[in-house]
Amino acid sequence: MESKTKYCKHCGEIIDVECVVCPKCGKQVEQLSSDKETPIIINNSASSSASATSPSQIVRKLPWYLSWFWIIVFGFLTGGIYFFIGLVLRVMWKSKN
Repeated sequence: MESKTKYCKHCGEIIDVECVVCPKCGKQVEQLSSDKETPIIINNSASSSASATSPSQIVRKLPWYLSWFWIIVFGFLTGGIYFFIGLVLRVMWKSKN
């Protein structure tokens, strides 16, 4: 029975031979064997360090009162332009008749 157990490398717990992960500490005891080749990942340290040190663009959201302020301002501008154009067109129409 002793041959079917082993010790965890990390915590020293007695575990089963087939265990790959220790049930007590949760760390991996053995490497998983696979038939597939693992892909080689090349880490370009210049681009990764540049992206890590560059400040990211943080988009700040306007407070609710500034949002409503700009909605009202643009509403008055749009309404004023339409009113002025309507007034000019009405005067031009009345001058023709």
